[in-house]
Amino acid sequence: NWNTFTELPRQHGKTIAVICRQLWTFLFGTSNSEMVFINKKFEDSKLNLQRLKDIRDALPSYLRMQDQYGPDGKKLKVKNSVETLEHPFNGNRIKTLASARNKVAANSLGRGMTIPLPWFDEYAFIPYNDIIYLAMVPAFKTASQNAKNNHAPYGITITTTPGDMTTDEGTAAYAMKEAATEFTELWYDKSPEQIQEILSKN
Repeated sequence: NWNTFTELPRQHGKTIAVICRQLWTFLFGTSNSEMVFINKKFEDSKLNLQRLKDIRDALPSYLRMQDQYGPDGKKLKVKNSVETLEHPFNGNRIKTLASARNKVAANSLGRGMTIPLPWFDEYAFIPYNDIIYLAMVPAFKTASQNAKNNHAPYGITITTTPGDMTTDEGTAAYAMKEAATEFTELWYDKSPEQIQEILSKN
């Protein structure tokens, strides 16, 4: 339930790792919750959703949770497109978003994300990423507090390859990474309260 920023070179598995986690959350980890996938291009957001579906389809049928039936014995319809996915039983939803083309659109995009589980992939290449993020945080705080009260998962997930420091989005991503509390494996021996204290001090 913490916000995370992961920067790794290409082909190190960061995107697929997050997709596996998002798939588990979508299938089993929560209910009536919304996730959003955003990337530098809308096509890439939709590609990540397709990757999630492909991994789900590789699971045994009893884990896919695709075929659900109502009290009348009829198969429940699943809302499924290249841009969205909805779970037929637990009410979870995933939608994909396009990045913003200007500052006004970026602010509007961020303000509309009252979502407990947003995922920014290739954050260092998303135009106006700093505006989207700052506009999103108040809405996210409300959504995350609701999730916390319901003992449901929440947290902003950011993954990216190293950005271009000659661009605004690359510089903003680098500044965020440098300001973050660095993860250490020593955290595995600490309680959530101890980790929260470390994060609060930083």
